[in-house]
Amino acid sequence: MQTPFKLGFRGRLIAAMVGLVVLVSLSIGALFMAYLFEEERTRAIAQLDIAERLTREVVQRRTALELSRLSVLVQDFGFRSAVASGDNATIRSALENHSRRIGAEFALVLGQSRQVLASTLDSPAPEIPDAMFRAAAIQGHERQLLTLNQAGYELLLVPVQAPGLRAWMAAGFLLDQEMADVIARLSGTDVLFQARGGESGEPQVFASTTTLPEERPQMLAGPVNQSEVLDNPQFFSRTLPLASNHSDLEAVLLISREESLHRYFQRVIEITFLVLAIVLLATALALFLARSLGKPVRQLADYARAVGNEPPPVAPDIRTGGEIAQLSQAFTDMVSRLKEREEHIRHAATHDDVTGLGNRNALIQSSRQLFQERHPCCVIGIRLEELSEINDTLGLELGDKVLIGTANRLRDYLNKATLLARTGGDEFLAILPAMSPAALKHQAEALSGHLQAPLPVDNTPFSLRITLVTMSLPDDATDPNQFRRRLNLTFEKASDSGTAVTRYQPGEDENHLRELRLISDLHTAITEGGLTMNYQPKLDFRTGKLVQVEALVRWIHPDLGFISPEEFIFLAERSGQIHDLTGHILKLVAQDARAWQAQGLDIGVAINLSAMDLAWPGLTDHITRNFTDWPGGMSRITFEVTESAVMDDPDKALATLNQIRDLGATLSVDDFGTGYSSLSQLRNMPVQELKIDKSFVLNLASEPQDQLIVRSTIDMAHGLGLKVVAEGIETMEAWALLQAWTCDLGQGFGLSRPVPLRDLLGTARALAQLEPELAATHTETSYD
Repeated sequence: MQTPFKLGFRGRLIAAMVGLVVLVSLSIGALFMAYLFEEERTRAIAQLDIAERLTREVVQRRTALELSRLSVLVQDFGFRSAVASGDNATIRSALENHSRRIGAEFALVLGQSRQVLASTLDSPAPEIPDAMFRAAAIQGHERQLLTLNQAGYELLLVPVQAPGLRAWMAAGFLLDQEMADVIARLSGTDVLFQARGGESGEPQVFASTTTLPEERPQMLAGPVNQSEVLDNPQFFSRTLPLASNHSDLEAVLLISREESLHRYFQRVIEITFLVLAIVLLATALALFLARSLGKPVRQLADYARAVGNEPPPVAPDIRTGGEIAQLSQAFTDMVSRLKEREEHIRHAATHDDVTGLGNRNALIQSSRQLFQERHPCCVIGIRLEELSEINDTLGLELGDKVLIGTANRLRDYLNKATLLARTGGDEFLAILPAMSPAALKHQAEALSGHLQAPLPVDNTPFSLRITLVTMSLPDDATDPNQFRRRLNLTFEKASDSGTAVTRYQPGEDENHLRELRLISDLHTAITEGGLTMNYQPKLDFRTGKLVQVEALVRWIHPDLGFISPEEFIFLAERSGQIHDLTGHILKLVAQDARAWQAQGLDIGVAINLSAMDLAWPGLTDHITRNFTDWPGGMSRITFEVTESAVMDDPDKALATLNQIRDLGATLSVDDFGTGYSSLSQLRNMPVQELKIDKSFVLNLASEPQDQLIVRSTIDMAHGLGLKVVAEGIETMEAWALLQAWTCDLGQGFGLSRPVPLRDLLGTARALAQLEPELAATHTETSYD
C-alpha cells in the first residue's frame, strides 16, 4: 500500500513563507487599490468643497462691487437731477450712460408708485415683487436672481433719493461665460450656470466651461444639496443654489474622472508587477533558508531523542549560527541546568533575577529583624524615574541592562551597606549603618551625582533621572508596614517636588491616614444617615420663577467637621463606594422631593452623576425604584453629567444616558466649556440641556471675552435644540445680560445659596417676591 505524500520540514517552510508572502502582498495590494479608488472620490470632494467656497466668494464679491457702483450712481448729482426733473427722455439718456459705465446689462428707473419711468430694455421690464421693494427700503438694497430672455441675471434694487422725489433704480447684471471662466480658472473645476424647471423639464444652461454629453440632464440629476456630491462614470458634480430666496438659478461644479481613472489603472499594473517580483524573491529566499536550516534541525532531533540514554549522547557539531546554534547549546546545557534548578529556586526567593541584588522578600526579612532588635540604621531609597520609558521605547532588554548597570554602581559606591535590594520595577533600597542626618544627606547627594553620571550601555551613554529619599530607623518608622507606607509617601513627595534628595518628615502621612479614615467613615455615613442634601434654586429667566433646584450632598463629619463634596466623592470613586453613595443620594432626594411636593412646592430637581455612575449597570434600576411614583413625574428630574465623564468611556456612557432618557428624565451637560469633548460628541449625546460653567459667568458683566463665549454658547445650544442653564450668577448685571441673550435658567449665590430642605419653602417664598423684578430686568436694560 502506497503511503500518502507528506511535506517535510523544508517543504512546509517553503510553502509557509511563499504562501504568507503571497497573502500579504495580495492583501496589501487590494487594500491599496481600494484606498486609491476611495481617494479619487475624497480628493474630488475636497476640490469641490474649495470650489464651492470660492464660487460663493466670487458671487458675493461681484454683488458687493455692483452694489458699490450702484450706490455711487444713485448719489451722482447729475443722475439725481435727471430723476428729479421728471423728464423721461432725460432720465432714459442718463440711465443708458450710467448703466454702461457700471457694466449693467439693463437698468430701470421706477417711480414712487413703482411704474417704469425709464428702461434700457427693448422688451417689457421684468416684474419686481413687492417683497423686494420692502427689503430694499429697510436695508438700502435688495438682490434677486432671475431668468430673462433665456439668460440669467442678478437683479439689484436700490432707492434713489432726490429733492422732493423718491424713486427706485433696478439694474441687471448678466451671469455670463466670463464669470464662469473666472471661477473655473481659480478653482480648477468646470462650472456651468443654469436655471431649473424649464418648459421641457430640463435645466436651461446660460454659461458653461465644458462640453457636456447629450445625457447631461440625467447625469446631473439629483437634489440641490451642498453636502451631497453626485458622481457617475464621467463626472463628480455638486449643485449650488446661487441665492437663498428660492431662486431657480444655480451653479454646477464638475470634475472629470477620466484622469483619475487613468492614474488608477496605471497603479494597478505597477502593483501587479511588484507583487510578482516579491513572490519570486520570497520563493528564492525560502529555498535557501530551507536548505540551510533543514540539516541542523534533523541533527538536533536525533540528539533530543538520545537524551537520557547511556552513555550520554555527544552534542552534534552545529556550524551554523543564530537560533540553531543557541538551540544546540540549549540541548547541551539541559542536563546541567536540571541539576542547578533547585539551587536557583532557593536563591531566587530572596534575590532579584535581573540585578542579583536582594528582592522584596529579603527587605521584609531584614526590616523585620531590624525592628525586632531596635537596631538603628539609615535607609536610602532610589527610584529610576524614566525606566518605563526606556522599556517602552528601547525594549525590556535594554531596560534590564540599565538596571544591571545601576545595581553595579550601587555595589561599588555603597559597599558598606548591610542590604542592597531591588524592591520594585524601578526602585532600589539600601540599608546603611546609622549616621547623623547631615552625614546621611551628604551621602545621598553624593550617591545622586554618582548615579546620574552617564551610564554606558551597549556603547551608548544613558543619563538617568534619579529620585532619592532618606529615612532613619527606628526614628521615622516603628514597624515594617509603617516603614513601607512612609517610604512610598516620601517617594511621591520627591516626584512632585523634583528635588534631588528628599528626607521623610514626621507627619507627612497624616493626609494619607485622613483619607483612609474618611473612606472608612464614609461607609458609616451612607448606611447610618450621616449625609444630608442641600438644594440650590434655579430660576426661569423669562418669568423669574423658581422652577427647579439642584441637589447637592453635604457631609458633616462628627470629628473632622465639614468635608468637601469634591474630596469625599473622589474618595468614594477610588474606594469603590461611589455606587452606594449615588444610590443613597437618589433615595434622599426622592424623600425630600415628596416632602416639598406635600408642602405645595411644585418644582423639579437636578441630580449630578459621576463618570463611574455612567458605567454602573444598576443606575437605571435605582432611578426607577426611587422616582417612578414621584408626584412631579420623571420629566421633572434632570441628571447632570460633565463632558469629561462621558469621554471616559463614551460607549458605556451613551448607553446609560439613552436608558435614562428612555425613562423620561431630562439630561444636562454640566460645567460645559471646561472639558475636552468635541462638538460632534455633544451632538451625539442624548441631552436636552447644556449648563454653562460658572467660571464664564462670575465676571460676565466686566469681561468681554466671557460675554462672547457665553452668548455664542447660548446661540449654539439653542441651534442644537438644547435649553441653557447658567450657574455662578452673583450680580443683577449678569442676570440682565443672560436674560437679554435668551438664556433659559439661572442659578448662583446672587439669587440664592444652597439651602437645606427645612429652609427651601421659605427661600421659595422669598424668591417669589422677586419674580416681577427679575422678569422685568430685560425691559429696563438693552445690550448689543
